[in-house]
Amino acid sequence: MIKKFGPGLLVTAAFIGPGSIATASAAGANFGFVLLWALLFSLIATIVLQEMAARLGLVSGEGLSQALRTTFKNPLLSRLAVILVVAAIGVGNAAYEAGNISGASLGLQSLGLAACALVGANCRVFGSLWRDLND
Repeated sequence: MIKKFGPGLLVTAAFIGPGSIATASAAGANFGFVLLWALLFSLIATIVLQEMAARLGLVSGEGLSQALRTTFKNPLLSRLAVILVVAAIGVGNAAYEAGNISGASLGLQSLGLAACALVGANCRVFGSLWRDLND
């Protein structure tokens, strides 16, 4: 049953992590509705960027890496574009995961040592279960 969902289930679970909840709760408690404009701006920017990526894929039949490869004929520019994309993905991912790890650690710290042991045991059990389901 779980194989039918594919990687979308994992991406959904990872997208709304403890860092997202911790930072959103802290921002809401500190600033109220003052930052609502940022939510609207990020929503519009996400829609525009996703639409552009979908249009690129539909029109050219290429993904971002293939489009960069065919657009930049100069090897130096091509390598610089690849380095820029990899750096942007790496920095963005590192910042996102740092927020998730800090949010999880704040949550576990508030629950105490027993919660840390329980989370570790759950990770071990569900990791084994996931491995068994995918074999």
